[in-house]
Amino acid sequence: NAFATGRIAQAYMLTGVRGVGKTTTARILARAFNYQRDGAAGPRIDMPELGDHCQAIMESRHPDVIEMDAASNTGVDNIREIVESVRYHPVSAPTKVFIVDEVHMLSKGAFNALLKTLEEPPPHVRFIFATTEIRKVPLTVLSRCQRFDLRRVPTDRLMTHFKAIAEKESVEIADDALRLIARAGGGSVRDGLSILDQAFATATGPVEAALVRDMLGLADGGRVLELLQAAL
Repeated sequence: NAFATGRIAQAYMLTGVRGVGKTTTARILARAFNYQRDGAAGPRIDMPELGDHCQAIMESRHPDVIEMDAASNTGVDNIREIVESVRYHPVSAPTKVFIVDEVHMLSKGAFNALLKTLEEPPPHVRFIFATTEIRKVPLTVLSRCQRFDLRRVPTDRLMTHFKAIAEKESVEIADDALRLIARAGGGSVRDGLSILDQAFATATGPVEAALVRDMLGLADGGRVLELLQAAL
């Protein structure tokens, strides 16, 4: 709706647990800001086909979409480089986008150096921040951003995703095993994929629930019920 009405914020704060798609969402937003195709240009979320800049943005090699890992670039000097480059117009795309991952890792001085630019950025610049620790981000920064909390991915959606991966990898996996892996992932796609990859590597044949249960050190649900009945 913001894109449809032209009320696009200058800065977005994406927060959520690891592996729920914060950086991926940031890249999709960067594509939406810079969508151009067949002469049509402008911010839009309707992107049925790849635009002129989409492939480069998806592969993190577009000159106007700058991705920075705040965990490795925590100092004031790193933010000053961003503040300096904000003044210059984009090279080829309509909008220059700065994606700062793990923004809570920035130092206090780095946050302060960013405040004025966040409050009054040029019209050709957008900021997208991603963090797993929203409480560590100063309120002065949060108040200048639109905050979006990304929810954990539901178990059934994770199962569908993992099943599609297993089919592409030509690995047989039982639905019970998929459910155990999806639950163990805790709503994180990345965590679930790590467990799925481990299950593929552990199994000598089809991946069964018993194998996943042993691998994760989980108790058999039937034995737990027997214990509960005995206690009752």
